[in-house]
Amino acid sequence: MEAAELADLSYPDAAVLAKNLGWKKPLPTPGSKPAKGVLPSVEEGAQIYEDKHGRPKLLASLKEWIGQVPKPTEAHQIALARFPLIFTTTVDGLLEQVGTTLTVQDRQTPFPTSIDAQNPTLIRLRGRLDQPNCLLSKRDIDAQPLSADQRRQLRTLIRNHVVLFVGFRPDEEEFERLFAELSDAYGGELPRCHLAVAQGSIDDYLWQKWVWRGLLMFMADPIEAMQSLESQLV
Repeated sequence: MEAAELADLSYPDAAVLAKNLGWKKPLPTPGSKPAKGVLPSVEEGAQIYEDKHGRPKLLASLKEWIGQVPKPTEAHQIALARFPLIFTTTVDGLLEQVGTTLTVQDRQTPFPTSIDAQNPTLIRLRGRLDQPNCLLSKRDIDAQPLSADQRRQLRTLIRNHVVLFVGFRPDEEEFERLFAELSDAYGGELPRCHLAVAQGSIDDYLWQKWVWRGLLMFMADPIEAMQSLESQLV
């Protein structure tokens, strides 16, 4: 395995964060039934909060609500030791704390089409919370779509390497968006991928939904997933 995907290990409960930002469940239109299965959206909440209070206040509030970023875990350490190319949606700086010689790129720079085990690369798909241009809302992300060249580069990587998602839950808005973005870059449904589900059980609906789309899921938090890989690779 040569490429990995780490979710934000320090991120708070998405539903709580979305509601703190001002997200509310859409009211039914006259004559219609209440919407079912609508999950709280951090992206929509961030946009609502920014429109009301401004960008600086949004960033400051997120730093306060997320709290002090913990130290890197064993999952971060193993990931960087074993995976020389990592795409991440995290907005903290924990991976950089581990990888002192790490090359860090954002989504506005060309992606590598080959992997150099001697020079690990971290690609931040959303930036960092301490950067003003961090991608937090749907508007932010839509304003910075991947270029045609980047999609081709991702397609090459996906075809030639195993894709492992670590730290996401199968019902997460963030994972749904990431999977859709990678599928678009690939030009169709992704080849078989693996998802280490961060926490909780996998209900039948989600299991069938993702298996149908070629995703193999198993329950393991990021540290368990990385420890298991490490034991197999030693």
